[in-house]
Amino acid sequence: MDIMRGELETSYNFKIQEFRTGATKQNMETVHSKEEIKRLKIQLTDLRDKLNDVDSKNAQLLRELELLRREKEEREGELEEENNDLKGQMACLKAEMDAILQELRTIIDTKLGLELEIAAYRQLLEGEEKRSGLKQIVDTWAMGGAAGGGGGGGSSSYVIESSSSGGGKEGGGGGLSSIIKGEISAKTTYQKSAKGPVSIGECGSDGSYVLINNSGRKDESLGGWRLQRAIDGVDKVDYAFESDFTIPSGASIKIWAHDKMPRDASDLDFECQETTWGVGANITTKLVNPAGESRATHVQKTTYA
Repeated sequence: MDIMRGELETSYNFKIQEFRTGATKQNMETVHSKEEIKRLKIQLTDLRDKLNDVDSKNAQLLRELELLRREKEEREGELEEENNDLKGQMACLKAEMDAILQELRTIIDTKLGLELEIAAYRQLLEGEEKRSGLKQIVDTWAMGGAAGGGGGGGSSSYVIESSSSGGGKEGGGGGLSSIIKGEISAKTTYQKSAKGPVSIGECGSDGSYVLINNSGRKDESLGGWRLQRAIDGVDKVDYAFESDFTIPSGASIKIWAHDKMPRDASDLDFECQETTWGVGANITTKLVNPAGESRATHVQKTTYA
């Protein structure tokens, strides 16, 4: 019995020791788990705080992005409007410059005529003072003025001749004669070429119209074609035909600048939005198809002498 009691006590003590060891270990694990849970809760709280901060910053950035997008759209609209205004001003300035250049050429021609007229009157006064050959001076001036007035639009010519003789007698020897001659002339040459039935027949000298012809036997569609004009080496006009534009067979159509078409114009004629086709000394007008190929050319060159 004592032996059995001892074995039982030993076994019981051993189990108690195992239970105490297991309980201690379990208690340590429980404490460790609690600490780990506490640490994870703290990390979770920190992450939630950071997530809230990130959400706030993201919302703020989205608001700023929307504001920037609106500012960009408004700025683009302002720039587009300003660009259109500048294009309109540039077109007006180009038209004014062309008009001023034309007026300047007229003024130069008028100035030369006035200078020649002054020279004529000076000769008349000299003839009056010398009391010799006055009648011949007047007759010669009248003939020279008539000849100058009958000349072409780009040319003015004046010839003044005076003479005097010794002793105050008509037909006397030892005569003295002088000739003053002033002349300005403009020579304009034209050169036309075409690759097909449609050609540029004529261009208004004042930049009011451009004439196109269709010499073919069928109607020709010019939808998407462009009428380009370079003046003195500078591209001035780039007019685009409408997509459904067609020139009938054997027809001639004048494309007038804005407000330049007369009342008696042909039914086929029409106006474009260009204020002027431009004027200049060297003008090249081209008819270009949608592929960018030049199908007709009209070259106008003016030289002054």
